[in-house]
Amino acid sequence: MEIIVNVPADRAAFALEVLRNLVFVESARPRRVAKAKQVEQDTTEYLLSNPANAAFIFESIAQLRRGETVSVDIPQP
Repeated sequence: MEIIVNVPADRAAFALEVLRNLVFVESARPRRVAKAKQVEQDTTEYLLSNPANAAFIFESIAQLRRGETVSVDIPQP
């Protein structure tokens, strides 16, 4: 599923922070263990750990800042 949100440039940082903190977004990658201490990898760290994903995400942010957005009406069931 893809959801596109049209956010004013001056609110982009806030919107990204909100998305990063959504509790229902989970990483598909298993949690890492470091020195017998459980360390959780957050979703943002996981997505940015892959160079192809990171490039796509940063390009999307740049498009948002340039105002290159698309509005979509999501039909309600």
